[in-house]
Amino acid sequence: MWGLKFLRFLWCILAFLLFVIVVVAWGVEYVPGFLKAPWGNKLGGVGNLFGLLALYTAVIMTVIGVRLPLVERAFGLDRLIRFHTALGPLVLLFAIIHVIFRTLSFSASIGEKWSWDFLFQFFPYSWAISENALVAARWGLLVILLSVTAAKVARLSRGFIPFRIWKPLHSMIYYGIFTAFGHSLILASDVKRFPLLVPWAGLALVWGGCCVYRLNYLLQRSRNFRWFLEGVDYETHDVHTCRFIRPEGQGSFARRRPGQFMIIRMKSRLWGWSDPHPFTISCPPGSDSLCCTVKGVGSFSKKLRTCRPGTVFLCEGPYGIFTPDFEREKNLVFIAGGIGITPFLSMMRYVRDNSIPVSVTLIWGNRAKKDIVAYSELSRFVKSSDRFRVVHVLSEQKITDKMREETAEDGFFWEQGLVTGSVLKKYVNPDNASFYVCGPAPMQKMVMREIRQVFKVPPGKIRRELFVFY
Repeated sequence: MWGLKFLRFLWCILAFLLFVIVVVAWGVEYVPGFLKAPWGNKLGGVGNLFGLLALYTAVIMTVIGVRLPLVERAFGLDRLIRFHTALGPLVLLFAIIHVIFRTLSFSASIGEKWSWDFLFQFFPYSWAISENALVAARWGLLVILLSVTAAKVARLSRGFIPFRIWKPLHSMIYYGIFTAFGHSLILASDVKRFPLLVPWAGLALVWGGCCVYRLNYLLQRSRNFRWFLEGVDYETHDVHTCRFIRPEGQGSFARRRPGQFMIIRMKSRLWGWSDPHPFTISCPPGSDSLCCTVKGVGSFSKKLRTCRPGTVFLCEGPYGIFTPDFEREKNLVFIAGGIGITPFLSMMRYVRDNSIPVSVTLIWGNRAKKDIVAYSELSRFVKSSDRFRVVHVLSEQKITDKMREETAEDGFFWEQGLVTGSVLKKYVNPDNASFYVCGPAPMQKMVMREIRQVFKVPPGKIRRELFVFY
């Protein structure tokens, strides 16, 4: 855990230092003569600053988006995706401010209040390189606008707009960033000399390296992440576990940690591969196959239930940092809602298989007893070791005396209602407790509030898994 924190701190420091270099280099270039410069030059200088900031933000967004292993290992893919989506509008904002100030600067230089041609000329008057570079930059800005808008609309639509429609539009942002670099190199004389050449060249090298990495990854993806469906186990009336095997070996999944997830695509005759879907790996590290326990609520999840053995899948990963530090954390409190149990199944199986000396308290909310996955396995956990404690909280099914009698030998505790503060206080030992929460977003919000109120635990001490995918 400390290694991850150091790695995360290191990446933040590097990003901040790159930002400082950009701003300082601009200051060295423009600040000394800024006050005495004509208004046109002042406006142009400010515009160039925002142009550099747009490039910087675009590069950071690219570093996050290409899933570099060292970056993902520090922050987790789910967190990176949320940060990536937040940076898109910022890139667009900086680029628009850059365009506005540069247009004002050009207009002032020719004695006009506002030169519309400078802003909306999308076809060159000649074949001069400078003319074409400016036109390409205008098209690039439109592409960035389209790319960011497509991603935002798709996210707001909550899956209504198919991935295969908006993702190609979003990927066009690479063209927009490329034209921005080319435009600045051809037209901006200041980036061709010290000191602005230093941050510009650094940003270009980082962005180019990320593009090469991503292209190489995509070219080898089908070979490195091709898995086959071994079988489907039906857990409950609406939950099933898919098992995947890979004859060549587990590849990157050989070093997976309990609680991590993977991204699954199914082979499609029409589209090549289906849309990506994230699923937690429910089997523990060291198992021969990959498993994901899925609730059949969406079309893709329901399709998995009926797939035949041998069906080809693309399984990418492992991703995520939702995993305990078993050397430091000895009192683990897992709070799950519904199918949010999957990362905890992996963690508990890992603890059992490796005889790790930790205490595990699982508090699991479901609607009814029939919704409980791995019922018999969890019963064996609590009966085989006093290090495991499982509390089932049912929100819709009434817990009767007859039910308690029938389940008396299963080793579980039963509660009626929701996972509230009273339930937590009754079963959780707060001494050096590490809280992990996974489930629907409203449930997580309520549980985190209850934990803070009952045990006075700061939000930063509560780990949670919240999938926010493309």
